[in-house]
Amino acid sequence: MKRILSCLLLLLPLLASARERIRFDEGWEFAFGNAASPALDFGCGTEYFNYLTKAASIHNEGPYSRQFDKSKWPAGWKAVTLPHDWVVDLPFAREASHSHGYKTVGYKYPETSVGWYRKTFTIPAEDEGKHISLRFDGIFRNADVWVNGFWLGREPSGYATQVYDISEYLDYGAENLVTVRVDASLEEGWFYEGAGIYRHVWLEKTAPVHVAPFGTYVHTQLSQRGAEVTIETVVRNASAASADYALRHTLLEADGTPVGRASLPLRNVPAKADSRSEQTISVGNPRLWSLSDPYLYKVRTEVLAADAVVDTYETPFGIRSIVFDADKGFFLNGERVELKGVNQHQDHAGVGTAIPDALQVYRLKELKRLGVNAVRTSHNPATPEMLDACDSLGILVMEENRLTGVNEEHIRLLRRMIERDRNHPSIILWSIGNEEWGTEWKDKGTKITESMREYCHRLDPTRPMTVASSSGPHILITADVAGYNYIQQHKIDDLRVQYPQRKAVGTEETTGCGTRGIYFDQPEQGRMASLNRRNDTRDSTFNVIGRGWKFYEGRPWLGGLFYWTGFDYRGEPNPLSFPATGSEFGILDYCGFPKDEAWYLKAWWTEEPVLHVFPHWNLQGHEGEKIGVWVYGNCDEVELTVNGKRLGRKKMERGGYLSWEAVYRPGKVVATGYRKGRKVLTETLETTEKASAVALEADRTEIRADGRDLAVVNIGLQDRKGRFVPDACEWLTLEVDGPVRILGVGNGDPAWQERERPDRPDARSFRVKTFNGLAQVLLQSTGEPGRAILTVSGIGVVRQEIRVFR
Repeated sequence: MKRILSCLLLLLPLLASARERIRFDEGWEFAFGNAASPALDFGCGTEYFNYLTKAASIHNEGPYSRQFDKSKWPAGWKAVTLPHDWVVDLPFAREASHSHGYKTVGYKYPETSVGWYRKTFTIPAEDEGKHISLRFDGIFRNADVWVNGFWLGREPSGYATQVYDISEYLDYGAENLVTVRVDASLEEGWFYEGAGIYRHVWLEKTAPVHVAPFGTYVHTQLSQRGAEVTIETVVRNASAASADYALRHTLLEADGTPVGRASLPLRNVPAKADSRSEQTISVGNPRLWSLSDPYLYKVRTEVLAADAVVDTYETPFGIRSIVFDADKGFFLNGERVELKGVNQHQDHAGVGTAIPDALQVYRLKELKRLGVNAVRTSHNPATPEMLDACDSLGILVMEENRLTGVNEEHIRLLRRMIERDRNHPSIILWSIGNEEWGTEWKDKGTKITESMREYCHRLDPTRPMTVASSSGPHILITADVAGYNYIQQHKIDDLRVQYPQRKAVGTEETTGCGTRGIYFDQPEQGRMASLNRRNDTRDSTFNVIGRGWKFYEGRPWLGGLFYWTGFDYRGEPNPLSFPATGSEFGILDYCGFPKDEAWYLKAWWTEEPVLHVFPHWNLQGHEGEKIGVWVYGNCDEVELTVNGKRLGRKKMERGGYLSWEAVYRPGKVVATGYRKGRKVLTETLETTEKASAVALEADRTEIRADGRDLAVVNIGLQDRKGRFVPDACEWLTLEVDGPVRILGVGNGDPAWQERERPDRPDARSFRVKTFNGLAQVLLQSTGEPGRAILTVSGIGVVRQEIRVFR
């Protein structure tokens, strides 16, 4: 009888209910530490027995200890909600890092380069016996994590997902403490990276026998009979005794309808060990994931013990095939698809790298409107929610590893990326790195690529890998797909002759963009005119964005290209320097407002009729000067009239642009587009009066009352006739009423150095200055239902409001 009771007690944890995944973003406190002095860093590590000496020593008094007394330290702790990027609130300085946008973070600024996060939480007494873990999707960078004073570990990379087992460290039925120390003194990239817990955190509760983190790998094989779905599963036994388990997989349609099942008979998994298995399900006439129909299936995996379900794990995936061909380019589901891609860093005006999920979707939708169908995650693994959005929107992804190499640290990070993300149907290429100048031209580059290729294939045999070269040939020799950064830096046609079986894509190509709405260089103000409108570049070419488009469009054996970049990003403001703080090569600015080049790509990457004439006609100070008037579009012919004078009708070549020379005087410019001799489009530019009205447009007027969802509200200034004023730079006051907060603001100016968000999350008002007629405010739910109102006003501007319902 005693033995039976013992067995039953052992089974009780196994028979716990299905897993519970809790968003762990609320209720955190934040304070600055000090990177230069442990004594000033809340005494971290200065105790008699520090956290590395003894596990949860009673002598510990730092922020990771429950004995920590905040009143003894001058640093103020403030409440924050994750994701959080503390660099957004720091000032700019001329002597700060050029690559990171002149923000006062990094080794020069020890007082603002270390941040501490603390959160208390309660675990119910009835959870004892469960397996409980903490998952951090991204902390920039060099993060130490403690629970109840127990040091869990350190992750140097700011782009690696971290999962910690905290089951044995918890006090059940009582309060617990999690603490994170983040040190952003050193940079990983050469672009703005922010600092802090800038991605989501999750608390997960499961039975001791459960599907391991990222423990399913679902891949498919198409045939004439349908699709074979293979499910590889890792089941983990976190308990101290061996256990029997079985598996049941159910393949579900998007609406939850079961379409297939598979199972694994009872087997044993030893204590503190993993068990791997593989099952298949056949699907007749599957609905394929594609760009136009990004259909997602789901596998529900159930772990059974004693005939009861103890864990349920769901894996979204898509059924599709991908092929790169040396002669024909890229194929999706047997059909050739031209990769119309852009490179993307992860930061946005007002929030930095801490981009909310809804903003991820907004950014991708803005790109897709221009015909973009692919994104390269330059130069690091992406946020999981960004990949989810690509899956649901039908956008292809080249996901990039942060650091190239073959030792344990490099392969560990490569493994984490691939094992976490290989179920995403949007991902078509793994990139092992970018522009490794030290190895591109050497045999060691060939060897490193070859080794990393084999690791990629072992982790995911269903996708090819690539590496992006700035110009060196050796690093590309052993890649599945060669990545060419810039046609001016590679003799691609010669390489085609030398390597006729090589598969290749353009991993970077210049857009030639400059500052939105700027047509005359202003280097002293940190702004520049587009490179496309000048021929003083090194190859004396106008419209360099079109040079890249024509090159890849005329070579179908290449898979397509990824322009540099989709959005502007903070940092790396080349060829400018301070006061410029961000790169200006995006086809969209830092807020997502389109530059002229956006219409070029829309004209040649979509079927929608496009006619765009520029520059705007508010060119005060340039009266009497000769101005090049350009047109981007896909009409057969365009006629231009300036101030009533016809300047002629010209034919538009495929992938081209049109230009006329005119003398600037205030007035009107009219472009008329024709197709097959018939007028189809007209665009008019007029010299406007000063701004006196506000136009507000929200991407959504209904958001969820969950404390996380948000609406993007774009602000435009108009004159009294309702015409957009393209040079208006005016201060506006923003006021909110109701259950929303002003999460952040921006205006797309690459030299803007004002505050981007209120000091307090409950602030009811803020200010923003428009840049060339536009500004943006991010309104986030506070969690309560109801109607919210944003009111915008300014000196000489008619007050305007917009309602958001929740």
